[in-house]
Amino acid sequence: MDSKSIEKFKIKKIKNNSIKEFEDSIINEQPFTIFVNGYELVTLMSLPNELKELAIGFLASEGILENLNEIKTMEFSHQNSIIQVKLNKDIDINLFKKRTLTSGCGKGVTFSNLNDCSAVKISNNNLTMKADTIVNLMVKMQKNAKLFDETGGTHTSALANSDNIMFVIEDIGRHNTIDKIIGKSYLNKINLNNKAVLTSGRVSSEIIIKVLKQKIPILISRSAPTSTAVNIAREKDLTLIGFTRGNRFNIYNDLNRIKY
Repeated sequence: MDSKSIEKFKIKKIKNNSIKEFEDSIINEQPFTIFVNGYELVTLMSLPNELKELAIGFLASEGILENLNEIKTMEFSHQNSIIQVKLNKDIDINLFKKRTLTSGCGKGVTFSNLNDCSAVKISNNNLTMKADTIVNLMVKMQKNAKLFDETGGTHTSALANSDNIMFVIEDIGRHNTIDKIIGKSYLNKINLNNKAVLTSGRVSSEIIIKVLKQKIPILISRSAPTSTAVNIAREKDLTLIGFTRGNRFNIYNDLNRIKY
């Protein structure tokens, strides 16, 4: 387990009117600032790990980065709290001056809006998943949430193919976990348009947009979607599943990708 992600604190616990002192594991939260072509784009609050993946995933989610060949250099500084990304292209900074605080934890920020994915529609209907596979994958993801088990302070997401978990990501913010999924997939040259993403967090519009822009056909959550997320999923042919707990789940949009 990454020791940088956890700090130890002496605390007191009250139970049944009795007090006990012990050492508790607390999840670490640190600022991470992304510069692009010398412009300070955004500061994200995140775990101090998988930061390269986070930077690449965030830039891809915001439409700034389309492939790794557009990156000239990436340099960390100030104990990895800052990353300088130089691209082989110019970007219009004015497009990224209006920031939206998202509904997520970890002080999520996005420059995207619903118009950014107006032309995107999921076209790959070849990926199918069995109903029992979906519940088993969620169980596997939770079993691999080691930081959550120790601290209770993280969200978890995972990338999966039709029958197995490929890798699991944890972070303090649910948005960060999706960006790290995307960034790690870019770095490992993983094709996302025949994969599924699982997440522990609520599915809001900005989560849907991140997944949709990468043309990922199936999104599975342990929590609830918002009404906007459901409407986008139905409009864009994205299979959306929520409340995946135990042996049950809710299907908000199917498109015959779920087999029973």
